[in-house]
Amino acid sequence: MIDFLVFLVASLLIILLVRLPSPNRNRLAIGQTAGMVKVDIEIQPPIELDWKTKAEILQARQDAVMQHPALLTNAYAPSEEVFGQIVDGLPWWGIYGQFFYGSGEQSIAGVSEETRFILNPYLMVAAEFYPWWSGRIAEQQLKTYQLICNPEELIWYPQNRKAEVTYNALCIQKGQAFSFGLIAYNARDLNLNSIYVYYLDSLNITKSDAPTIPIKIPQYLHQGNSCGYPGGCNNMSPYTPELDELHILDFPAHLVVLLWNSVNASLQQDPDMIWTIHFR
Repeated sequence: MIDFLVFLVASLLIILLVRLPSPNRNRLAIGQTAGMVKVDIEIQPPIELDWKTKAEILQARQDAVMQHPALLTNAYAPSEEVFGQIVDGLPWWGIYGQFFYGSGEQSIAGVSEETRFILNPYLMVAAEFYPWWSGRIAEQQLKTYQLICNPEELIWYPQNRKAEVTYNALCIQKGQAFSFGLIAYNARDLNLNSIYVYYLDSLNITKSDAPTIPIKIPQYLHQGNSCGYPGGCNNMSPYTPELDELHILDFPAHLVVLLWNSVNASLQQDPDMIWTIHFR
């Protein structure tokens, strides 16, 4: 009987260990480990991911990360906590789907919107403006309108543990609602796990009920049903109120974001990286 119980416990432990995600060993070459003073990073446009395998998607991610290997101290592997739940052969929300059609059969129309972040791994924290075009333009105008405002410039200062991304204020003013959320799973993938928006040092940006302490970044990719397409889509989850409903009051504006490797960071600790988002 004792031997059976020992066997049962050992078996359960093996199952748990197999199912646990591999630890994230990705490390950025910043601060004392940095070998570069300044790095200009080109923003990659979104592409189509519908029906691709998980392996193909992770390879695209790997290739994007290795465009700048000097920003890493060791070999890169996509974090299982962020990318491990991607499902083979599913569609993804498309640009037209998310910003015009909405949930349903046409939600996957256009190139895959999530590749704005998957293919730009060093865009650690991105501004995501909410869908608003539906009902404002005709369907025939879709291909002639700029539905999204991608960053125009991304510059890293590795030795100073800083980076800055810039969005064009004129693009945002052209029609975007001046409310946005933050997409931070790239930071989580590269092992910056906690985030705090430092509103006191930001300009012309506000948020109701803003967090007063850092939070662990929860965002990841998985099969979800929000797209309304039969069988679901790969998409990002979860809704994170601490990182949503930020409002631009005027232009120019900027947002200062503090990032830590620790999942239990506090404001008494110096951040591992300072990330600034400009709207100008």
